[in-house]
Amino acid sequence: MMPEQSTVLKPNQRRCLTKSRFKLGMECPSKLFYTGKKEYANQQDDNAFLKALAEGGFQVGGLSQQRFGPAYEVKTLEYAAALAQTAELLSHDKIVIHEGAIQFENLFIRADILIKEGNTIRLIEVKAKSYDPEADGDFRGKKGELASKWKPYLLDVAFQRYVLKKAYPDLKVEAFLLLADKTAECSVDGLNQRFQMVKEENGRFHVEVKDADYLRKSAESLLRLISVDDQCNQLFRDALKETFGPVILEERIKWLADHYERDEKLIAPLSGSCGKCEFRATKKETSDGKRDGFKECWVAGMGWSEKEFEQPNILSLWNYREKTRLINERRGLISQVIESDLKLKTDDRSGISASERQWMQVSCVIDGKEDAWIDRKGLTEEIQEWKFPLHFIDFETTRVAIPFTAGM
Repeated sequence: MMPEQSTVLKPNQRRCLTKSRFKLGMECPSKLFYTGKKEYANQQDDNAFLKALAEGGFQVGGLSQQRFGPAYEVKTLEYAAALAQTAELLSHDKIVIHEGAIQFENLFIRADILIKEGNTIRLIEVKAKSYDPEADGDFRGKKGELASKWKPYLLDVAFQRYVLKKAYPDLKVEAFLLLADKTAECSVDGLNQRFQMVKEENGRFHVEVKDADYLRKSAESLLRLISVDDQCNQLFRDALKETFGPVILEERIKWLADHYERDEKLIAPLSGSCGKCEFRATKKETSDGKRDGFKECWVAGMGWSEKEFEQPNILSLWNYREKTRLINERRGLISQVIESDLKLKTDDRSGISASERQWMQVSCVIDGKEDAWIDRKGLTEEIQEWKFPLHFIDFETTRVAIPFTAGM
């Protein structure tokens, strides 16, 4: 499983909502207007690849492609060619396809794995995420609601299943997640070293796999295939917890796709989650002419002047859980926070409490202070408890999904 690559469009090609664009639109509909435009700064342009590299996503993808035996891979990035190649492959009665291209109206996906047998297609989404059969079960909580940590992954595969079913209505579509099984034990050493990232001349990367035939047994034991049709049905049946726009998933997909195709900006309500927005421009990017999508949203949404935007805003208030409430009250600046907002209280631990720490930050902004504060008394008391000699150990950790050695 690799980060989704941009597909090459011809001049008369429709702007389609892909699975990565769908994911972005579910996070914040306004982001659909900024994404893919060179004039807007994007702090996550390289993050998807780096994350896949750091967490072993490309290794899981490489291993997953060995699990179901010989397959055809649709490598071309050109829209029409990818669609034509996939359609031809799906005309076969029995086949396994990697990166198959499917389009329905203004929706487009590249599926990680498609397995066709007769009139049935299994759609398999590969994720470099660990799964514990006992703890994670069917991805639901005690009340039957879909677990929040799994919902983005389930929405991803539900969107793909929807596009595939619409594109091939005469076929039965079954949806699956393929995940790293936490309870499985690796039987060989150096499994992770059998996958190598290779950079091509065009700047893209692909995974070269060593001893592919040998890896199939490891793929079957380490990667768990889980049916998620029931969960997909639930997502399309139940109302979404959205603050604006359609709350029925099928309607929301069409709503996002239509606005994206027309390149019309959706004005999403400002909230505390805006603090994670990637469409911010650094000072250097601004001086280089890059536009700041975050700034455009907040200046318009709060009615701020340039000077007000430059002031510390509520998103930078440390560990404060009611940012959205203050934003809705149009109090987006830290200087607009009052003591009662923080519910000031002390605790029985040494030093200052969390609310006192927050009020200190607010007070410094109001008073124009930028000096650092150190709890000298508390630090002195802590140091006096130390037992010498002290030993400082520096070590690195890794969270890759594929084990390094046998027995892990």
